Amino acid sequence: MLSDTPLKTKMILYTVLGVFLILTASTAVIISTVTTQEEKLAYQQSVEMASNYANQFDADMKANLAIARTISTTMASYKTGDRDEALLILENLLLDNPHLFGTYVAFEPNAFDGKDAEYVNAPVHDETGRFVPYWNKINGTVAVAPLLHYDHSDYYQLPKNTKKDLLTEPYFYEGVFIVSYVSPIIKDGEFVGIGGVDVSLEYVDEVVSEVRTFDTGYAFMVSNAGILLSHPTHKDWIGKKNLYDLGGEELKTASLNIINGVGGHLETTDPTTGKTVIMFYEPVETGDSAFVLVVPKEEMLAGVTDLRDRLLIISAISIMFMAVLAYMIARSVTKPINRIVDDFKSIAQDAVKGKLDVRSNTDVEIDFREIPRGLNEILNAVVVPIRETMRVTNALAQGELKERVNVEVQGEFRELEDTLDKFSETLNMIIDDSNAVLTAFQNNNFKRPIRIQGQGDFKLLTDGIEETRLVLDRVTTQRREAEKALIEYARKLEHSNRLKEEMERIINNSPVIVFLWKYEEGWPIEFVSENVSRLGYEVEDFISKSILYADIVYPDDLEKVENELSKNVDEGCDAYNSEYRIFTKSGDVRWVDERTFIQRNKKGEIRLQGIILDITEHKKAEEALLQMEEIRKKEIHHRIKNNLQVISTLLYLESGNFNDEKVIEAFKDSQHRIKSMALVHEKLYQSEDMISVDFSDYIQNLANYLFGAYSMGDRNISLRLDVDNVFLGMDTAVPLGIIINELISNSLKHAFSEGESGEICVCLKKEENGTDGKGTESPDNDRENKTGVSGKCFSLIVRDNGKGFPEDIDFKETDSLGLQLVVSLVDQVEGSIELDTSRGTEFRIRFRELKYRQKL
Repeated sequence: MLSDTPLKTKMILYTVLGVFLILTASTAVIISTVTTQEEKLAYQQSVEMASNYANQFDADMKANLAIARTISTTMASYKTGDRDEALLILENLLLDNPHLFGTYVAFEPNAFDGKDAEYVNAPVHDETGRFVPYWNKINGTVAVAPLLHYDHSDYYQLPKNTKKDLLTEPYFYEGVFIVSYVSPIIKDGEFVGIGGVDVSLEYVDEVVSEVRTFDTGYAFMVSNAGILLSHPTHKDWIGKKNLYDLGGEELKTASLNIINGVGGHLETTDPTTGKTVIMFYEPVETGDSAFVLVVPKEEMLAGVTDLRDRLLIISAISIMFMAVLAYMIARSVTKPINRIVDDFKSIAQDAVKGKLDVRSNTDVEIDFREIPRGLNEILNAVVVPIRETMRVTNALAQGELKERVNVEVQGEFRELEDTLDKFSETLNMIIDDSNAVLTAFQNNNFKRPIRIQGQGDFKLLTDGIEETRLVLDRVTTQRREAEKALIEYARKLEHSNRLKEEMERIINNSPVIVFLWKYEEGWPIEFVSENVSRLGYEVEDFISKSILYADIVYPDDLEKVENELSKNVDEGCDAYNSEYRIFTKSGDVRWVDERTFIQRNKKGEIRLQGIILDITEHKKAEEALLQMEEIRKKEIHHRIKNNLQVISTLLYLESGNFNDEKVIEAFKDSQHRIKSMALVHEKLYQSEDMISVDFSDYIQNLANYLFGAYSMGDRNISLRLDVDNVFLGMDTAVPLGIIINELISNSLKHAFSEGESGEICVCLKKEENGTDGKGTESPDNDRENKTGVSGKCFSLIVRDNGKGFPEDIDFKETDSLGLQLVVSLVDQVEGSIELDTSRGTEFRIRFRELKYRQKL
């Protein structure tokens, strides 16, 4: 079928078809690859955006829950029982945190101060008289009112039953859509009330409604139960519609994932616009809610569609262009060929008639001009041999090969045919036999011999062919053996090269750089992988020995690297790891992790092979985490100190409302105890390691404060400190500080009369091997084996040379709150206390610094 098709048509058809297939395949691959990547990128951007907003709201909700826990913790440790002061604390929290909608506490009957009967129907109380104040911003300004429905609402009953923190489902309160964070108040293991905060969800709707992605994409939030917490357009749906109400089986699946705290995305129909959208949802862990991002699918994939259309248009234009080009090429080629073919037909017709003098026209395109010229030369060359052949052939038939053509031969075809027949009859047998041998040669078979020998000069031919066959047979056998060996060698070489190239490609595409060093001064490099360019260097920099490996090691780390290498070589190690810094070619400093392999040959010579990995970003991340941890600890101690100082100030201010000296004295004692704890946190904030307190400096500051707090009048009392350079952890420092506060305060208040002089001495010493320095084993020395507590042993002495402790009072059984605290806190630090009244009053305390072993 194609043999009858014109050349021009076939050229156009083959060219267009080939271009069409190539462009179709390449366009399909390009469109598939690019659209897949673009689609993945669009999905990834949307997921990251949803996750970022979810994390932002999670952090806000954790902060709100922390405030609720602060209220419950404060109320649990609140001893004063002053309702006005508690109201002030709640009001200040609401004012200091503008994003809060309300703050409140609610106590069980008579659990706050036992005076509920005195406050029945009083302001901010209800008919029960229970302390249930609710500071809120319902009317836009800060106001206080009693809590409602606490006797049956979940916000009170659930924490009461479970004794756990509660985050309520969103609900409307006085027309405001809010959520409550509630924490139970636990005293001595019993539930006594709740503390909580309310947060309006209006700010959530404001923030989420501003979220935009692509052209018309938007976002909203739902609770774990599927209730809408925000919506950019349908504000009337907030708090009233559920995700189920929006329809679609896909949304039911999304709702189940949200309830289970699982993020994801799905394709659905937007109930607002009716468009096909991709809905991305990410859980907000603390808030029991989810952030939902809605993106129209056509907008998200608009770039992909546009790119695909453009590629299709380009391909179509290319095919049309190649069709036109193929037509022009085919026409330029076939036109001169057609002319030559017509000329050949005319010559052939004349030749058939025996007219061999006709010649072809050579006036054609230059690219085809040699065709008619060649034809003319063939005609010129054939005419003379044909005519001479009739005479020479007869001589050839007799084997007279010396006969030659002597004249220009002009012949007729009939005579030429008769002569050639005679020639064929004579040479037929020789030619057939020779052809058989030559055919065997073509098939690489040199075993078939010459069976028919020629006569005269033909015998030389046949003998020559036979000799040639024998030589070729030997050569062929040798060649085949050599080829077989070469093929095997080439196969092994190719396999080896392929493995080498594969390994080099893997290494050069990996973040690991491979070195081969000499174990000599400066570590000259014999080999380095091409991906050393990651550090800015070229392979030639090292191979040329213009740079040694020691030249790029950071000077401060060079001695460490040398010592590690020498140590491992001397110890006979085969491999080891090391981290150090190096310079890039541009002068930047990078951290690397090196795995060094030590190679030893039979002569004892050493070569070093190493792989290094850039770990700079890992190091930066470690440093950033350490800095964040230090800042967090400092902030915690600073805030605790400030809060304790506020409490101390409140105690001072509150004492001014009383005239009873005993009450005022109790306030002052509490103020001093809080001050002793605040000093510990202040010293921790100032310390370098944020773990231990310089206790010698702490005792000096505490004693100076107490001496200033108690007016000495006309008494001349001095302080003498004999304190070792001791650093204690917070678990030990806080109770020990309160002990010192109580003992110094007792001496200042009771040891000396008016006009009397005296001295108070504080001595803190380290004990050796669990003894007091005199060889006496410290009490409770066996507690380490029983409790798992271990630590250094110390001896604390607080004494005065005053009137002495009353002999009729047992300090361990006294009604004095201060001494009760001392005895209790000594037991807390795993210590013992003794009283000596032979020379004034001396309390001797032995204790250990508490350091708990981590459990495995």
